[in-house]
Amino acid sequence: MTTHPGYAEEQKDRAVRNARIAAIFAAVAIMLFSFLDQIVYPDYFRTFLLIRLIVVLLSAATLGLTYLPGARSFGHGLGMFQYVITAFSVVVMVHLSEGYLSPYYAGVSFVLIAFLAILPMDHIRAAVVCSIIYASYIVPIAIRGGITEWAVFYNNNAFLLGTVLLAIISSYMSTRLRIREYAARWELAQANEDLKHLDVLKSQFFANVSHEVRTPLTSIIAPVQSLYEGELGELTEEQRILLAQVYRNALRLLDMINQMLDFARFDAKKMQVKLSEVDLAAVIDDTVSAFREVAVNKSLELDYVLDDPPGPIYLDREKMDRILTNLVRNAIKFTEQGRIIVRLGRYNGGVAISVEDTGIGIPKNQVSTIFERFRQVDSTSTRRYEGTGLGLTIVKESVEIQKGTVEVTSKPGQGTTFTVRLPMNLDMRMPEAMSKRRESDRRRGERRAINPRYEGPERRSGSRRRHDLASVDLEDLVFIDSSQPRDVPMPTDEQQSGTLPGFRVLYVEDNADLRSYVRKMLHRKGHTVTTAVDGLEGWTKVESFEPEVIVSDIMMPRLDGYDLMQKIHEDTRFQGIPIVLTTAKSEIDERIRGLRRGADDYLAKPINISELDARIRNLVTRRLFHEAVARAASLEHRMHDLTMSFSRSLDLRDHYTADHSTDVLTYGTIIAEEMGLSVNESFRDALLLHDLGKIGVPDRILLKEGPLDGEEWTVMKKHAEYGAHLLAQFDSFREVSEIVLAHQERFDGSGYPRGLEGTDIPLTARIIAVADAWHAMIEDRPYRKALETSAAMAELSAGSGTQFDPAVVDAFLRGIAKHAKPGGTSGGKV
Repeated sequence: MTTHPGYAEEQKDRAVRNARIAAIFAAVAIMLFSFLDQIVYPDYFRTFLLIRLIVVLLSAATLGLTYLPGARSFGHGLGMFQYVITAFSVVVMVHLSEGYLSPYYAGVSFVLIAFLAILPMDHIRAAVVCSIIYASYIVPIAIRGGITEWAVFYNNNAFLLGTVLLAIISSYMSTRLRIREYAARWELAQANEDLKHLDVLKSQFFANVSHEVRTPLTSIIAPVQSLYEGELGELTEEQRILLAQVYRNALRLLDMINQMLDFARFDAKKMQVKLSEVDLAAVIDDTVSAFREVAVNKSLELDYVLDDPPGPIYLDREKMDRILTNLVRNAIKFTEQGRIIVRLGRYNGGVAISVEDTGIGIPKNQVSTIFERFRQVDSTSTRRYEGTGLGLTIVKESVEIQKGTVEVTSKPGQGTTFTVRLPMNLDMRMPEAMSKRRESDRRRGERRAINPRYEGPERRSGSRRRHDLASVDLEDLVFIDSSQPRDVPMPTDEQQSGTLPGFRVLYVEDNADLRSYVRKMLHRKGHTVTTAVDGLEGWTKVESFEPEVIVSDIMMPRLDGYDLMQKIHEDTRFQGIPIVLTTAKSEIDERIRGLRRGADDYLAKPINISELDARIRNLVTRRLFHEAVARAASLEHRMHDLTMSFSRSLDLRDHYTADHSTDVLTYGTIIAEEMGLSVNESFRDALLLHDLGKIGVPDRILLKEGPLDGEEWTVMKKHAEYGAHLLAQFDSFREVSEIVLAHQERFDGSGYPRGLEGTDIPLTARIIAVADAWHAMIEDRPYRKALETSAAMAELSAGSGTQFDPAVVDAFLRGIAKHAKPGGTSGGKV
C-alpha cells in the first residue's frame, strides 16, 4: 500500500497517543469486568483478580513508557504489547476455567473489537497481534485434547475466528482511509501554502506591474498636459476637447494605479505612517471648496460644518488627503439630489470627521462588507456607478493604520453617513512615525498661493506637476470629476471626401468621454451616428432612429447590453439588425457568452476605430447580402410554383396523362438516388417541364384515340423543340431547355430532333427518357391498356443499349424494386 510522504511520522505520534489511551482503557475495563468472576466463576475469583491486577500493572508500565523522550520510536510496539497482554489475560482465564467450554471466549472477542476502535493499527500489525491472540487460545486446547462438545467448540471458534478476520480486514480498510485522509490534509495544507505564496507573488506582481505602468503613463501625461495648456501653441476647440479627454482619463488611470499601489502596500503590511503637524480644519476646508464646483454641476449642496476646531494635530497628511477625497467623491457620486455635509468635531480624546449624504444608501445586508476589497454595492452588469471597489478599503486601512476607526450608517433611499474617528495624540503613540514637514505640505502651500480657492480646472497652474509627476493631487481629482466631454459640430459631408458611404449606426455607451470620441471618429468614417447613454435610452433610439447596425457596451445602468440585445431580438421589426458588443472584459469566456446570447460580433476595449469601422461595414454588407439571398430564394420559390403550375396544366389537358409530370419526377429522382446524383432545381424543373412543348401540339393530335399517321407524328415530334424554345426565353431555364430538347434522343442515335448518341445526350435527358417510357408503359393509353410490372420491366430491359442508357436502366430497375408497393402485379407504382 503506497503511503504519502510524512504519513509514517504522523503515525508514530498517533501510536504513542493511542497506546496511552489503550493502557488507561485496559486498566479500567479489566477491573470493571471482575464482577463477572464472582458470578460466573466464584471459585476462581481470587486467581482472576490477581491476573487482572497484573494487567493493570503492565498497563501502568505501558503508560509510563509512552512519556519517555524516545517513545515515538517504539510507540507501535507499545500498542501491540498492550493489545496482546489485555487479550492474553482473558485467554488465561479461559484455560484456567473450562477451556473451550468457557463463555469467557467472548471476552477475547470484546478485546479484539474494542481495541480495534481505541488502538487502530495497520493490517500487518493487526494480523500479527490477532494471530498471537488466537494461537494462545487454540493451541493449548489442541494440545490438551479431550474435546467432547464439538458443537460448542466449533461455535466458539467460529465466532472468535470471525472476529479475528473482521479485525484484520477492518484494520486494512481503516488504514487506507487514514492514508487518504492524511493525503487530503497534506494536499490541502500544501495548497494553502501555495495560495499564501501566490498571494505574496500576486501582491508583488501587482505592485511591480502598477509601478511599471505608472512610469510610461507619467511620461504620457507630461506632454499631454503641455499640449492641453497651450504651451506648444493654440488648439482648435475640437483638439482641446479631445486632449481634455485624453488628459482626464490618463489622470483617472494614474489615480487608479496609485490606489492599487497603496492597496498592495497595505496588503503586504509595508505601508508606513509619516506623521506631521496638520491643520485638519483647513485641510477639510480645502477639500470641500475644491469639490464644491463638482457638486454644483450635479445640482447638489456641499457644506462644511466646523463644530469644535481641534487645532493642529499630528496625522499622516497624505493618508488624510486620500481619506477625505475618497469619502467626498463617493458622496457626490452616489447622490443624485439633495445635500452633502462634511463635519469636523472633537470626541473623547480625538477628532471625528463625518461625511453625510442624501444619496441612494446601502442595503442593510451589505453595510458590514462595504469596506472589503473590491466590494461594490452593485456589481451587476447594470450597475450605474463606476469604480474599482478599492476606495473604501483604502479609507479603512488609512484610518486604522493611524489608530482610528471608521463606521458607516445608512438607510437605502435616504442616505449614508461615514464617520472617521482619529486620536489626537499620535505623536506620543507613534513616535517612530514622526517626520519633518513633508514635501507635500510645501507643494500644497505653493498651490494655495497660486490658486487659493481651487476655482475649477480652467485655472490650473503650469507648475502643478513639477514636483511629482506620478502623484494625483486634489486639483487633478477635481479636474477628473468636474470636466464633462462636449460635443463639437460634426464635419459637413463636404469634409468627408475620400470616405466610403456609411451606414446608420446607434452607439450605446455610458462613458461620456468614449461615447463622444467614438461618435466623432465614426462620423469621420462616413457613418451617421446617434448615441445613447444606456440600454433603456438605446431601445428608444432603436425605434426612432432605425439603425442599420448597433454598437453597444455591456455593463450599463438601467438596462445592460445583454438585455438590450434580447429586446431587439424579440421584436420582429428589428431582428435582422446586426449587434456589436463592446466591453473592457476581454476574456474568451466573456466573448463566448456574448456570441452565444446572440451578438453578431464582439469587440474588446480599447476600441480601434478602424477595426470597428471594418466590422460595421462587414456586418451590414453581410446583412444586405442575406436579404438579397432571401429575395432570390423567394423568387426561386415563386419560379418553382410557376413550374408546378405549368406541368399541372399540361397534365390536365389529357386525363390519360394526369400526374404524368410529377410521376416522371418521382421515377427520375429514384434513378438519381441510385446513381448517386444530386437532385437540384434544374433537375426537378427538367423532369416537370419535359413535355412543355406539347402546348404547341393541337388537341386533335395530342388527344387522338388511336395511332397517329405520318403527318400527325411529324407534328408530335416537334414538341421537344417547342418546349426548348419556350424555356430558352428565360435565363434561369437555359440549362433546362437543353435537357428538354434532348429528352427524346435515343442512346443508339436514332432519336430526335438532333440524333444525338450515347453520352452526347445530357444525363438528365437520358434519365427522363427511362422515366417517361416507364410511365407510358404502366399507365392506360387510348390505344392500349397498361402493362404489368414484369412486362414493363422486360420491355425496358429490351430497350437498354438501343433506346435507353444501360446504366440508367439498371439504376431504375434497382430503385423500382426497392420502392415498388408490396403485392402489386401491375402499375409499377411507388
